Amino acid sequence: MLAGTATAVSVALLNDRRLSPAFAQAAPAPPRTSLGSAAVTTAALPVARMFITRRILFAVMLAMGGIAIAASIPAFTAFATNLWLPSSSTQTAAAPGPSSELRAAAGVAGNWERTIASASAPIEALGALAIAGAHERDYQELVGALNQLAQEQKARAAAAPPRGTAFSRNAASGYAAGTVLNARITIYGCVGPGGGFCGGMAGGGRVFEGAAACSYDLPFGTKVRIHGDPTGRVYECLDRGALPATWVDVYFYNTSDGIAWQSLVGGTIAKIEIVN
Repeated sequence: MLAGTATAVSVALLNDRRLSPAFAQAAPAPPRTSLGSAAVTTAALPVARMFITRRILFAVMLAMGGIAIAASIPAFTAFATNLWLPSSSTQTAAAPGPSSELRAAAGVAGNWERTIASASAPIEALGALAIAGAHERDYQELVGALNQLAQEQKARAAAAPPRGTAFSRNAASGYAAGTVLNARITIYGCVGPGGGFCGGMAGGGRVFEGAAACSYDLPFGTKVRIHGDPTGRVYECLDRGALPATWVDVYFYNTSDGIAWQSLVGGTIAKIEIVN
């Protein structure tokens, strides 16, 4: 209030920089008479008083206007705030803790922690769910790996050379049937470690499982049975190699199968029995 009054008075004083000229400008100077300066001064005083009174009233009105403006600023600010910002009643601030439903369910005591704990699954059930999820993930990974392996095997089989068709020379061996000989037993094949033998045989035809490459002391067509062979198969000498006597090199399409078979036989030395 004091600041507003001071401002108004300052404005009035700035309007009339000094009061002394006001007396001179209030009214035109009366003509000088012979009564002297005292009569002139007495006639000018009412005019000067009226002028000062109006100036004071003007200053008071300015002060009241400044006070009114200063008082209206907070009200205008509050009105603008309510107009531009959403009211607090429409704001839905998230209260900390559980929802209102869980708070209501907690009862008068308001123990919403216990309410949430009682509504949650027990720790044993959660553990079982976690273990089941891990097993399901492992199962999915295993199935995916098996599918990938099957696809790779299928691709290899499609790219591998075809298997030969079994046949027989039906030739005599030159030995009496049932003759037993000590022989070296090895394997060879088309695919797998050390493979690459996929074409024709020296005795004719394409290689097939059941054929064997034999040393020269076992003529083409000789059929033998290997002691200790879990398959009990009869092998026929249809291929040849630079093999010292007596040697039987059994053919497997996949050399990995041949290596596993040879471990069951018991080594590279075994007895063979002449079948024909």
